[in-house]
Amino acid sequence: MGGHLEGKVEVVTGAGRGIGRAIALGLAAEGARVVVADYGGALDARQKGSSGPADEVVAEIKALGGEAISSAEDVSSMEGGQRIVQVAVDNFGRLDGMVCCAGIMVQKYLWEMDEKDWDDVIAVHLKGHFSCAQAAARVMMPQGSGRLVFISSGSYAGIASQPSYSAAKAGILGFTWSCASALFPHGITTNCVVPSAATRMSDKTLSDYIPLNDQAGETVRSDFAGGTYRDPANIAPIAIYLLSDNAAEVNGQVFRAVGFQIDRLGDLLYDRTMTSDGPWKLDSLFERFPSEMGPDLKREPLPWPPPSH
Repeated sequence: MGGHLEGKVEVVTGAGRGIGRAIALGLAAEGARVVVADYGGALDARQKGSSGPADEVVAEIKALGGEAISSAEDVSSMEGGQRIVQVAVDNFGRLDGMVCCAGIMVQKYLWEMDEKDWDDVIAVHLKGHFSCAQAAARVMMPQGSGRLVFISSGSYAGIASQPSYSAAKAGILGFTWSCASALFPHGITTNCVVPSAATRMSDKTLSDYIPLNDQAGETVRSDFAGGTYRDPANIAPIAIYLLSDNAAEVNGQVFRAVGFQIDRLGDLLYDRTMTSDGPWKLDSLFERFPSEMGPDLKREPLPWPPPSH
């Protein structure tokens, strides 16, 4: 093996399946030594995990001539994030990059969700990003170099039946921008990828809307994704680029990767303004608000399932 990341040491969380697995395999193919981190737990809750998924990906990488080691830690604990990073340092001597793919999803409406549903999703996504990024930064800062790639989702725009998942994925955007500002002076870049691909998570989501055994379901389910626009392998190239030396000046950016297309998220801007000469008088605000801030003030639901390409 050899390529754009020859000799680099990379950690990928959530690397036992889906997008994380595809990124781990892609990194190994480019010459990186990879820590395949995956708790091997349930799709929708924090439950006891298994090293099986991570071990399987390590075996795949080694069969192709690459170097990899597994770690079956829970990223939702600070100790878990620290131990994952320590695996890289203990086995490969350094850490050059980290991709945070680990996540779970509970599909319930606001009024259906219990406290554990909320806490589990926020813990794995948001605290999981924090635990791993902090541990990685503490190794990278003395080196004066490093790459962090966070994983969000188009659900940050607000899927009705995914309040905790949408909140977590929106939070990852803010966390990206905060880390980018703090770490860039230390030679560390932080960027975010918003992927769309067929995984066991998308299978679960879509199964609530489309029977996966009908013709429509078969066009989006993960079993049939290989080589199509829904293949998780399509996400790996942008992650590999952001982890490379070529991306040393790319920082605080959000890229959507879907199918054979990559998009850059533009600046978030306020599109309308109304001003007062002094403190707002309520009668004036009530009179002016509909015409100056409207008329399109009703948020339309996101189309779900997402339209095909």
